[in-house]
Amino acid sequence: MLLATPVRGQQMLPGELRVVADVRLSGLHHVKAKEVRAVLKTRLPSRWPWAEKPALRMDFLRADTLAVESVCRRHGFLDARAHAKITQGQSPREAIVTFVVEEGKASRIGSVTFTGVTAYPVDQLKKRLLARAGRAYNPAFLIADTTRISRAYQDRGYIPHVSASMTRDGLEAHLRYDVIEGPLYAFGHVQVIPPQDAHVKESLIRRELLIKEREVYRYPRIERSIERLYETGLFSQVQMTAFVDSTQSSVDVDLRVRERKPRWVDAGIGSGTAERFRSTVEWGHRNVAGSGLQSGLSTVLAFDGRGQFLLSRTEASLLQPWLFRTRTRGLGTVYYEVRDERSDPRWVVGLDTRGFSIELRRELSRFARISLINDNQFVDQVIDYLDPSLSQAVRDSLTAATVPHYTTHRLQLSFDRDLRDNPLDATRGSAQSVAAEIAGGPLKGTSSFTKGVLVSAWYTPRANGWVLGTRIRTGVIRPFGESAVFTPDPTLDEEVQRVPLTDRFRAGGVNSVRGYNESSIPTSGGLALIEGSVELRIPLRGPFGLEVYADAGNVWLRPSYIKMGQFRPSISKVPLDPGDVRYVVGIGPRLRLPVGPLRLDFTWGLRPAEGGPPKGAPKIQFAIGPSF
Repeated sequence: MLLATPVRGQQMLPGELRVVADVRLSGLHHVKAKEVRAVLKTRLPSRWPWAEKPALRMDFLRADTLAVESVCRRHGFLDARAHAKITQGQSPREAIVTFVVEEGKASRIGSVTFTGVTAYPVDQLKKRLLARAGRAYNPAFLIADTTRISRAYQDRGYIPHVSASMTRDGLEAHLRYDVIEGPLYAFGHVQVIPPQDAHVKESLIRRELLIKEREVYRYPRIERSIERLYETGLFSQVQMTAFVDSTQSSVDVDLRVRERKPRWVDAGIGSGTAERFRSTVEWGHRNVAGSGLQSGLSTVLAFDGRGQFLLSRTEASLLQPWLFRTRTRGLGTVYYEVRDERSDPRWVVGLDTRGFSIELRRELSRFARISLINDNQFVDQVIDYLDPSLSQAVRDSLTAATVPHYTTHRLQLSFDRDLRDNPLDATRGSAQSVAAEIAGGPLKGTSSFTKGVLVSAWYTPRANGWVLGTRIRTGVIRPFGESAVFTPDPTLDEEVQRVPLTDRFRAGGVNSVRGYNESSIPTSGGLALIEGSVELRIPLRGPFGLEVYADAGNVWLRPSYIKMGQFRPSISKVPLDPGDVRYVVGIGPRLRLPVGPLRLDFTWGLRPAEGGPPKGAPKIQFAIGPSF
């Protein structure tokens, strides 16, 4: 016979019931069971048969009934009641715990009123609140909204006293917020307390502050000043403490910082689908000669899966965060790069590049920035032929037609806007980037072209922590001026030949159209690009998750070659034409790491194409970091 024991009566626990065999929920109709289980101290036993079952504790059961009622009240069920029932399991030692819940009827917010509000428009203040008429009443709204009202006033120079109350009329909750605004405050003195053995000058600290004496007090300026101090890279800890002087209606600020070591060294090893081995070594100085200048020296070395050399790049840079005494970042870089282009199986193009660039970047707001880059490249290229069917005469002819040396001088203007909550693994927000570039022409150089690129991505949170990510990427290149041949391919479109290979559009890879080899759409590149991706990111357990995605895209030799019929998806064994859009679908596990997700993608193509997934089987690719 089953034994039932009501917990609310605080009955003594029978000695033979010692472990929990199961935890059940009964009576939930509107509140999700997953949300209730998350607050329970009485846990389900492990799925592993050899694991020890959790002990049945009476104090946990009493706490759990209160926690269940609290969860129900957060959804508006203010009259919710819960009790725990214990029944015997398969053996006398096992107990089955059932939490019986009576939700009752939901209470909703009938009205939201204010008293004492004069310096802030009431309609704007209501938009900041969680509590709104018609919503289910949550007691936590009162606490959260008093903080929101206080912060709203601090944005305008007031430090108010806010209290909240609720009166109940049947199933309607009427909320009232009482505000004592007080006087308008202004910033007072900012005292910078330097650490012992300080190496950073006080002037370098004060130039990052948005706080000026006798200006209207606004709390967001304190927050943004702290962010700007961290962005300098000079400090490991920044603390700002505000002291309110009600007699003078002013707010004094004490600022304490902890400096980071000025020199740093980093080294790393990574692996990807194309670059199976990639190593980096970096050295830098955050505060050269105490002037705020930042310098760096880095080297990158990469090989493919067969141990063949791909890339070696060494660069030295010098950054002035406050160029011309304005918050304009000026970055100068000199570099030397050796690259083997192996995208075409017929030959390897060895590129030996020396160059320098100058970048000016200015923040337009907290989330938007604009940059102007002047890049100058001096390139020597050598062609190593791999196809034995090419005669020596053909090789000599191709080599003679291809420029052995060329220069590219470019000017690029770009705008970036980033509203993502986490650039390494976004769950909400969006990011946009627009870049316009001119090479050659008035800047001189071997090649002359204009280039425009637009990238936009959105991240939409869904139920249960799911995230829907979408992205579009498009670009166009238009050559002009004198023509030159940059790659040894006589069959390639003459307009494409006028642009250096590394500047052409190429698609495919773990961050483009997945399932295709890196930069294989097409290997020779083109002048027009359109890509799109949709990805559903599903959390599973802990750091583990799953992604389901669909990618589409192609690169055309010329923009005029784009036709609407090429965008029609179809499933067949007929190979794709060069102008057809590539469509792929896939699925793969992901492991959330501090540096971004670790991904293993399994991708299927709708139709076969060169460099894409094999017929009837997935293409497996490995990557670290989000696809976009």
